[in-house]
Amino acid sequence: MKNLLFLLFVLLMGCSPSSKEQSPITMDELVVEVHGESREVGYTNKQAGFYYTESNGEHRTAWQGWHVMSTKILDDYALLFDEKHLKKSDAQLAFVYPHQLLRTYKIGILERVTLLDSVDALIVELSNIKAKSLSVLPLFSGSDSSEFVIRSENGSLLIARHNHLRRTPEKNYPVWIGVMIADGSARPEVRLNPTYINTSISPASVRSLLSSSQTTVIFAAGDTEAATTALLHRLSREFPDFVAQRKQRMESTVNRSFVRTDSERFDKALHWAMLSMDALIMNQVKKGIFAGLPWFANYWGRDSFISLPGATLVTGNFADAKEILRSFAEWQERDPKSPNEGRIPNLVTPFSISYNTADGTPWFVSALYDYARYTNDTTFMREMYPVVKRSIEGTLKHRVDRNVFVTHGDAETWMDAVGPNGPWSPRGNRANDIQALWYKQLRLGSVLAAFVGEIENANRWSELAEKVAISFDAHFLDHASGFVYDHLNADGTRDSSFRPNQLFTFGLLRNPLHRYSMFKGATEKLVYEHGVASLWQGDENFHPFHEYPPYYPKDAAYHNGIVWTWLAGTWIDQATYYGQSQLAFRVTNNMVHQILDRGAVGTISELVEAAPRPGEKEPRLSGTFSQAWSLAEFIRTAYQAYLGIYVDGSIPRVVLTPRLPSVIDRATVRVGVRNFFLRIRYRISDGILIIESPSDAEALELRVEWPLADGNQQHFDVGIKPNSTSTFTIENRSVHQEVGGTKQPVRSTFVGNADLALSFGPVSLATPELRENLKALGGPGHPLLQNDRIMQTNDQARLVVEMNDPVGDDKGLSGSYLYPQTPNLKPGSLDITGFRVKTDEENVYFRMEFRNLSNPGWHPEYGFQLTYAAIAIDKDGIKNSGQRTVGRNANISLPSNLGYETIIYVGGGVRIEDAKGVILAEYIPIPDDVKRPLGDVRKKTIEFALPVAVLGEPDDTWRFFVYVGAQDDHGGAGLGDFRSVSSRAGEWVGGGKRRPSDPNIYDVIVGK
Repeated sequence: MKNLLFLLFVLLMGCSPSSKEQSPITMDELVVEVHGESREVGYTNKQAGFYYTESNGEHRTAWQGWHVMSTKILDDYALLFDEKHLKKSDAQLAFVYPHQLLRTYKIGILERVTLLDSVDALIVELSNIKAKSLSVLPLFSGSDSSEFVIRSENGSLLIARHNHLRRTPEKNYPVWIGVMIADGSARPEVRLNPTYINTSISPASVRSLLSSSQTTVIFAAGDTEAATTALLHRLSREFPDFVAQRKQRMESTVNRSFVRTDSERFDKALHWAMLSMDALIMNQVKKGIFAGLPWFANYWGRDSFISLPGATLVTGNFADAKEILRSFAEWQERDPKSPNEGRIPNLVTPFSISYNTADGTPWFVSALYDYARYTNDTTFMREMYPVVKRSIEGTLKHRVDRNVFVTHGDAETWMDAVGPNGPWSPRGNRANDIQALWYKQLRLGSVLAAFVGEIENANRWSELAEKVAISFDAHFLDHASGFVYDHLNADGTRDSSFRPNQLFTFGLLRNPLHRYSMFKGATEKLVYEHGVASLWQGDENFHPFHEYPPYYPKDAAYHNGIVWTWLAGTWIDQATYYGQSQLAFRVTNNMVHQILDRGAVGTISELVEAAPRPGEKEPRLSGTFSQAWSLAEFIRTAYQAYLGIYVDGSIPRVVLTPRLPSVIDRATVRVGVRNFFLRIRYRISDGILIIESPSDAEALELRVEWPLADGNQQHFDVGIKPNSTSTFTIENRSVHQEVGGTKQPVRSTFVGNADLALSFGPVSLATPELRENLKALGGPGHPLLQNDRIMQTNDQARLVVEMNDPVGDDKGLSGSYLYPQTPNLKPGSLDITGFRVKTDEENVYFRMEFRNLSNPGWHPEYGFQLTYAAIAIDKDGIKNSGQRTVGRNANISLPSNLGYETIIYVGGGVRIEDAKGVILAEYIPIPDDVKRPLGDVRKKTIEFALPVAVLGEPDDTWRFFVYVGAQDDHGGAGLGDFRSVSSRAGEWVGGGKRRPSDPNIYDVIVGK
């Protein structure tokens, strides 16, 4: 059947299988069929919106839905045909295209879903309908319909959240969601019928009678009712054009950087990766690259610059590259009094800019140089020189030691996860990759300074780069083994953690033996077939799994063992350099497998666990479902490491050093040079190279380092004229060039690979293994309470205390506190209104009531989030007894002369500590606990039971102090801390604090 379909496709395309290497790439050939278990699917609109859904299943995470400007505006939608719910899990087969999703249902209905380009709209085309009516229910996170404003406009439905109507101007996400059934037979009817589906609410629906077998549902978003209504009506007429334009744009994108090889599976994965990567190049405020979906829908400097070559340069998308570089240059810190002077920001959101990274700035300079190398855009280089100069001089002024090493904080490298007790992978204050990047920044800065005529700076920076190299050799390198220490501590001691960061020091190692030893050691300890691990599995801090509740929060494992797929790029560069293309392609092929067969369709995840879990065949995917630098490095290595294409636009020159694995013998590729594209064709086993130069090209130099069967190379240099086709034949250590029917010899040289001659013994990949008694899997040293224990109830239990608290007093002790500005934290979520304690012989039962509770859905097993509480219990009533200070960043103490013997922290779980901070017991929710979570946003309560054996038996002397604030889990889940309050509110920081010493507490309730 598949062969028949292929032949049919060939006929439709008007080409034979042998000519497919020249045929345009279409969206139809990239389709991925999904049947059985659903797969994640994500689309962006190339502006500030993305839609994250399932191919043929119900949403499995609250991150799924429609997002604009880093804000989720719609959870999902439900379709009812003749009042019967058409569940997405009833789709027997899904066809996932790069531009849209097609579901086919058992009852025959076809559902085609397209997120449109440039506008905030989602189109759902339905066909093969046999029902007489259709009802559409937009679904939102929420507890009841009172949270929404509902309007009806000419048969369309408009919905807005009350708190979104109070949106501040800088947030700029759309307020109104409009729903229209575009072509029903009768005017649609808007129904005010609140409906709950799973954890979402539909506050209203729209229903229409149907007179044909097809119809279209349009979802649109806008700032005002009028704008949203206008967009709905415009799209009801023009949506077919928008859908067609989206498809055409994507086909133009992949054909601009045309690649075909004789491995169709690799090609399909590469084309998907190109489009998934291009989907992350957005225009949110300015041009930039989303770091990853769903939760990094903003611009990260480090990620953007690492991604830039693969995302734009190798594919010839120079315009976007230039705009992204200019955007970040404009965000550079220019204040000479700031310790961040010269830094390019680490994170840019619609609401804030952060400069908390040491490596983003040198990665910027590297990406800028790469852009110049491809384009020879000398005007832009002159424009950017002050930015580069400021980046170097700011570093020299604020952040170097006597060895000219860059100093930085523990969490200012890419291993930046921070928990309640500080960084999980501290690498301060001088990490090896930071010094390697700084060395490169100085060298490239010197080149640029010489270009603009600032010779003094060029010489000075070059001399400083040499000092860095000499210092690095003395302080970071073990000369006997070639091992590169991960970082220098503040006291000068060397950290010997075996991490992949040493791979980035390749260009800083002067001795070829040291380079090869580093590569071999890193390969055999860190590189699995599924990628490069963040920590050697023999380390006592190794964490094989990412999310592993209740034993540890995911950030504990983030950089301590988990595989980061982007790291494969640098390793593949080195592996192919050392003639290990076969070994390298095993890792690449695993990414091909991920793109086509597992995880989110057509993309690469942020992380892969280090080892399969017991009983499972493959390591689990984790982190973001689509990560920019993972995709970009996959694309870049295809061009640079395997196809071996390097561009120097300043001459211009193209260098070809193909290092293809045996499964790829033929390849055709278009490569951008300055303002034109070359077509390059390889036939490796036949010794054939074809260069097609278009009429709009410039004359260029071609340097070829052709691989020979014995691992050595045949080198030759020739000129390529515009509007010509040159065919080179390489055989018997001779080269001939044929142009326009004339064949002549080309002078060439046979060259052995000096570094390959250094190789001592074969190189092998690491094999993941789960060691017995692995510390990370042993769990904490205190008792863990299970959900069935902590969620016990007893209506007949004895009342210990019951207190009420005024509504609306959640403004801190000063009465001036403001909530963080994130729309995910609903008003009233920090306003405790009631507190009750009951007990029986086995348990103490706690109940906290709030004016509101929030549940963004990031951790549905909690039942709520972003509210945090501490319950301090003074058990003896003795003055000056116990502990006064409340921990977890509360910044508050019990009243004078009073103290607690036990304190309970409630956030992403429940923890009980004694007065000395010793953990007595803890409840850490796991995903299955979603069935009975701690919080209930509909009841606006948090309830739990603690064993008397742990807490003690309450009596009349017990006094309770309850402190409530916003929760901060530092992005890594778990119990968390009280979120900080500052003088001015930000997206994730509360405001209104008058003195830094004031508490981070919004509401207090006290009583016996």
